[in-house]
Amino acid sequence: MVCVGEALWDLIAPEGIPLERAKLLRRVPGGGAVNTATALARLGVPSGLCAALGDDAMGRGLRDEVAATGVDVSRLALGAARTGLMFVATERGEARFLGYRQGELEARALAAALPARWQTRVVHFTGIAPVRGAVGALARAAASARREGCAISVDVNARPRMWPRAERAAPGPGVRGCFRLFGQADLVKCSAGDLDVLGTTARALHERLRPGATLVVTDGARATLVLGPAGERSVAPRPVRPLDPTGAGDAFCAGMLASLVWQGREGWGDAALMLRAVTRGHDVARSWVRRKRG
Repeated sequence: MVCVGEALWDLIAPEGIPLERAKLLRRVPGGGAVNTATALARLGVPSGLCAALGDDAMGRGLRDEVAATGVDVSRLALGAARTGLMFVATERGEARFLGYRQGELEARALAAALPARWQTRVVHFTGIAPVRGAVGALARAAASARREGCAISVDVNARPRMWPRAERAAPGPGVRGCFRLFGQADLVKCSAGDLDVLGTTARALHERLRPGATLVVTDGARATLVLGPAGERSVAPRPVRPLDPTGAGDAFCAGMLASLVWQGREGWGDAALMLRAVTRGHDVARSWVRRKRG
């Protein structure tokens, strides 16, 4: 499986310490594509990363650390865009983020890094920014992967700062390109927060997907909604106290995809299989949160 999207460093303050007062920061690989690929590798699923990093010490260090987890980094490109940094602080169970990133440059560098052929079973897109031109290349890459026989998965992972509210009523080319990408997918995962950023509902988004596609909507500790060819179902996760939930959604995707990867994409429409995959996603996300708590 190849994970396509954002790769950056998370710089994490000690638990309970706000960024304003943090003197020591823990540096860990982050970004949706990195988190999902490394979680898949821990689950025993061969995974690769397709992303763009800066050709600098931070980029090379991130590449090497991700490679050390067993992830194939041969599709990772080093270029002019600066390697992204995300500062993270968690206080009273609430995560706060402060990003130092070049969003448009990152998106265009990722588009330029897309391979001509995928040669894999599943291509998973995550953390995609609605940058005009760049996201169109991703939609075309997804269509090309489908022609190769790959199953396509998308984690919407919408960043509010990258999806201006002004574009909700009259979406621009970048936003329309993202919806073209969603329309190529066999599986789309989003959160309740993503739906708010997109300015849509679960049912309205599902209607825009290809026939036979499944939409999975998470809502924190609440039940996950599954909308597929067989109708609507909900799956409740087991409770966990998420002192630091950062990356839990990516781990959830890894758990789902680990259950689906060996199935042909025609099998992804099976309701029972998808519900089992969602349950495994909950379990992997729960383990992720507990591991981060120590």
